[in-house]
Amino acid sequence: VKGVLLSEDYFMRMINQALAVLMTALGFKRAGQISQALQAFDQAIEGLLGINAYLAKQLDDEALLKMLTFQDELDIERLLVLAEIYREEAEVYAWQGQVERSQVMAQSSLRFYLEAALADEGNPDIELVHKIEALRLKLEIHTLPVEIRLALMDHLERLLAAGDDFLEAARLSRSELRGAFALLDSLGMD
Repeated sequence: VKGVLLSEDYFMRMINQALAVLMTALGFKRAGQISQALQAFDQAIEGLLGINAYLAKQLDDEALLKMLTFQDELDIERLLVLAEIYREEAEVYAWQGQVERSQVMAQSSLRFYLEAALADEGNPDIELVHKIEALRLKLEIHTLPVEIRLALMDHLERLLAAGDDFLEAARLSRSELRGAFALLDSLGMD
């Protein structure tokens, strides 16, 4: 039990440090200090994952998800922070005209948000749903990797199964969700 508590404390410190650096990065981003923002994003990734940011960005989403798994349990809090870092970094790359790099970061962010949402048995957090929907609408669905399309279909199915009250609170249209699901379904899994 003591080892588990120490591990939880260690991970909470990692999360808090990464969040502090992320806030610094967001300040740089708002001030238009792009290179400082990117350095701070890298520092946040390093603090969160415990490895060099360049190395972390060479890993695929599956490897990163495994890194965030401890005793067969995905660390949702760290995953959400990583998703946020990647989403913010994607915006910076888009501003710089680095479209491909921006797309890769945004796709990973979407995957991480989806994994977090799908890990929860109940209705997902509305703020998380909004982040997923914003990325879904921003990214070209047909270019998404199969894993992300499958996770997105699972997410849309859960939203479609939610009650009208939840959808209304989330400002989502059942017909738009059905249309998005049908589009993904029509793409197949190639």
